[in-house]
Amino acid sequence: MSLRSAPTHGHVVVGTDGSQAATHALDQAAGEAHRRQVPLEIVHAWPWGGAYEPLDDDAQDILARAAQHVNDRSPGLQVTTTAVPDDAAEVLVRRSRTAALTVIGTRGNGGFKGLLLGSVSLRVATHCRSPLLVIRDDPAAQPISSPPTLVVGIRGEEDDPAAAFAFTEAVRRNADLSIVHAWTYNRSDRTHDDRASRARHEDATVARIATALHKKDPFIQLDSRSVRGAPAQTLIDASATSTVVVIAAHRRKSFPGLQLGPVTQALLHHARCHIALVPVLPPQSS
Repeated sequence: MSLRSAPTHGHVVVGTDGSQAATHALDQAAGEAHRRQVPLEIVHAWPWGGAYEPLDDDAQDILARAAQHVNDRSPGLQVTTTAVPDDAAEVLVRRSRTAALTVIGTRGNGGFKGLLLGSVSLRVATHCRSPLLVIRDDPAAQPISSPPTLVVGIRGEEDDPAAAFAFTEAVRRNADLSIVHAWTYNRSDRTHDDRASRARHEDATVARIATALHKKDPFIQLDSRSVRGAPAQTLIDASATSTVVVIAAHRRKSFPGLQLGPVTQALLHHARCHIALVPVLPPQSS
């Protein structure tokens, strides 16, 4: 019995509100659609009853400008636009059910403000049904490595879908891939032998994942690291020289949607590059 990645379909969805940050996310989404050779859907939504209640003309104007922006930079890319008078986070989560990838910025006007508790971005990250790419728009977030490097943080075999997603993305981007497995000793690791055994086990975990991926394409530049340290800080540090950090987002049986753990939340708030969350479904009952 194994964990499964959520099924994906054939297009890229991006949310926009016309802000500068949303436009940056739009550019990234267009690039993702182009790499996948699939259509791009631009979605505009808003929470009725809030401070931001645009008229229908406002929504259509925002979408028209967004579509023209994409067409100017990516001529030939198939683009559709959707305006929905409903809560922005709920709309994007619904649209993600049939998407290969959902893209969202960290800040914006009205419903697209920063990654704070209760914000649209955080709510989409919590419940998104497709892989989600969260776009940083500040200068510090831009990758400085050449060639570009993707990092995938893994805990164990339960994160295989995230590793597979990261590998595919590295191939698409002609990027290097770094697999990072950060861990700490348990309370039961009391003796030197206990700790040595634990270290061997953790090293074997990341080596197994790296070997399986390398068999798919032995020509991709791939490295793996088993690091004794706090997972969140280890991945935040790695994000300083990365294009994207990829991690799994696990669905818990006892709660609806994807529950964000402390490592995921720390990355969403503090990573210096874009973050990709890969939803992982629980095992099927036999």
